[in-house]
Amino acid sequence: MFEAIGQGILTGLVLATFFGPIFFAVIDLGLKGNVKGAAYIAFGTFISDILWVLLIYLLANQVDKDSMLLQVMYVAGGLVLLLLGLQNLLKAKVTETHTSMNQKDMWGLFGKGFLINSTNPNVFFFWFGAVMVAVHKYANQSQLVLIHFITALAVVFSTDFLKGYAASLLRPYIKPNTLTYLSRLSGLILIYFGLKLMLFH
Repeated sequence: MFEAIGQGILTGLVLATFFGPIFFAVIDLGLKGNVKGAAYIAFGTFISDILWVLLIYLLANQVDKDSMLLQVMYVAGGLVLLLLGLQNLLKAKVTETHTSMNQKDMWGLFGKGFLINSTNPNVFFFWFGAVMVAVHKYANQSQLVLIHFITALAVVFSTDFLKGYAASLLRPYIKPNTLTYLSRLSGLILIYFGLKLMLFH
């Protein structure tokens, strides 16, 4: 159980280092002092992540563990993580771009967080790879997989909220070089898990 919690924390932290539209929307609102709005975006993202994980896990759970399809899913999941990792690692520079949002409509921000996250293919691909890693690692033991992803999702939600809350305090440190280094670190981690899933499944 403790291993599942530890791996879940790592999974959540890796996703937390992704620098997509949600990241910058939360940071932007935090810098503008709209912490509540940032929390609503984080909550919308959280609900979207839950639905993606459930959908992908239910699909994987219906496949026989010895079937060729599951083996293909393992390789596909590893390949996706590898490609995402290379994308992060080889990205020349991560730049900060603010997203303009209506700060008064909190539920509108929730909806935007949900929709942006749900329609971002990188989010789906990440969770697809992460679910396949977890299914393989825990031999499809539902309890351990559940603990893993409850932990991962809690970490993602917490870090998204904290990004907005701490944005004004961290503003001097949120520079292109800092974001680039974090992006490359997450890339290396994704490449490791991708290769592991592809070669040792």
